[in-house]
Amino acid sequence: MRPFRLNLTVSILAFLSCLLLMAWLLFSLFAFRTAANDLYAQKGEHARMLLATFVSQLPDTIPTYPEGIIPLNSPAAIYAQKLAEEASFMRLTLLDSNGKVVFTAGRDNIDIYLPFTGNREAAAGSFILPDGADIASIAPVTRNGAVSAKAGLALSLMDEKVRLKRSRQLFLAYFAIDFILLLGVGAFILSRIVVRPISRLLAATEKIIDGHYGQRVRVTGSSELAQLAGSFNEMSETLLLKDQQVTAHVAALEKANTDLRQAREEALRSEKMASIGLLAAGMAHEIGTPLASIMGYAELLSGDQPDLAAMQDYTRRITDGCTRIDRIVRGLLDYSRPRNSAVEAVDVRQVVLDTIELLEQQGAFKRIELVTLFADALPSILADAYQLQQVLINLLLNSRDAMPDGGKLTLRSKSDDSALPGRQAGCVRIDVLDSGSGIPEGHLKSIFDPFFTTKEPGKGTGLGLAISARIIEGFGGRISVRSEVGKGSCFTLLLPVAAAQGAKL
Repeated sequence: MRPFRLNLTVSILAFLSCLLLMAWLLFSLFAFRTAANDLYAQKGEHARMLLATFVSQLPDTIPTYPEGIIPLNSPAAIYAQKLAEEASFMRLTLLDSNGKVVFTAGRDNIDIYLPFTGNREAAAGSFILPDGADIASIAPVTRNGAVSAKAGLALSLMDEKVRLKRSRQLFLAYFAIDFILLLGVGAFILSRIVVRPISRLLAATEKIIDGHYGQRVRVTGSSELAQLAGSFNEMSETLLLKDQQVTAHVAALEKANTDLRQAREEALRSEKMASIGLLAAGMAHEIGTPLASIMGYAELLSGDQPDLAAMQDYTRRITDGCTRIDRIVRGLLDYSRPRNSAVEAVDVRQVVLDTIELLEQQGAFKRIELVTLFADALPSILADAYQLQQVLINLLLNSRDAMPDGGKLTLRSKSDDSALPGRQAGCVRIDVLDSGSGIPEGHLKSIFDPFFTTKEPGKGTGLGLAISARIIEGFGGRISVRSEVGKGSCFTLLLPVAAAQGAKL
């Protein structure tokens, strides 16, 4: 299973997104920290100025607790009351030299020591309070060159925090818009200059893998991609040329192999024919005369002793054996020197019907269900009617012998578009099907060889199918067989159609 991988566009955009996010985080951290420091510094300066104004209005003598406090009608107290009206004002406190409160003003529930929280020891300056919500400014009050009191002012940072929050939200919105626009533009640019060219190269590569050589791609973009496309096109052309050379070489080898196989088969057949011819000629010469004498003497013995049953049986057996020998010799002669065929236009339907009628008159199809199927308007074929009948008789009798307990025998004819060697027109197909015992697969390759038979000794010469194949090949046709053990066999004849086929029979 191939591991899952992101495509190039997603990978690059993901990398760019990470860079943008990191850049935004660093920039926002720096920008927000700077903005916060500026705002807090401004707030601290504002608090310092307000506190300096308050200190300037204090009396020349600062009272100490508990002997005295700053009167509420003093200028400093009146200023503090006006200062309390400011929205960010939290607390203003004046401590005497002992650190006791001698004046304070501020909102309710606010610690009077709020400006000094965490900064009791500080002499002066502005500080962010520990809670982070307020800023305090502390200023000493000097009289006669000595610090006689300390004033502290606390202002709320709420407005500044709201401004900072709003700035963050606005900045985040701008960043989101810029991020989307950059990704969109980046995706478009990447698709045009990187992804599309690579996709074209990948598609062409897959076609080459499937065997479609000669693919060419045109790539726009960087010089590296253009060089890659050029190298790919050169490789594709080279592969196409090599494939054509290999194809031509293989075709030549196949043709040479076919020619060699045909030549070898023809040589073997010629050797067999020569051997069978010599054997047949010798047998005809050496066996013919003695065989005729034996048959003659058998007939004489049969005529001399008509009432002797044993003698009649012996002579009948002698005659049957001689007849079988004569049939074998004639078969050898027919195979080695087949008679010249009087090839002419033949009506297939009529030849088949005549053959069936001839065999039925001899009682060849007892316990056999015979079925004939003819296609409409069968064309005439080029054949010798008598030799074709001989082939059909041989096939039908073989099918009958394969069904000793009865069965179904089908003979059908129809037009066929199969090409025969050296023939432009079509052919007629004749199928002889039986429901017999079938032929083992190992025997199918040898079924048309001379002397090969699956019948019991004494019941077949092994020449019938060999002679039939010779006859059909002499017509320019072809014979083949399909068989399955236990289900039956089908012998197929392909016979060439007559050249002049203006009329259909």
